[in-house]
Amino acid sequence: MQRRRFHRGIAWVGGLLLLVLHLDFWRPSRDVLYGGWLPEELAYRLLWILAAFLYLWHFCTRVWVKEDE
Repeated sequence: MQRRRFHRGIAWVGGLLLLVLHLDFWRPSRDVLYGGWLPEELAYRLLWILAAFLYLWHFCTRVWVKEDE
């Protein structure tokens, strides 16, 4: 039970963190290319999508599980 509460706390913090990172009003807009072809905004969004995928994987495997009967 204690372990599940810990994972719920991580899920809340992770969800709020993803929300703040998605509403990136604090990031300056720059015209930078990574590797000569990948714009900074696209690279940021790809990393955000990866973080969201990892969050959902953690949520579905650790938090949103069926109770032991």
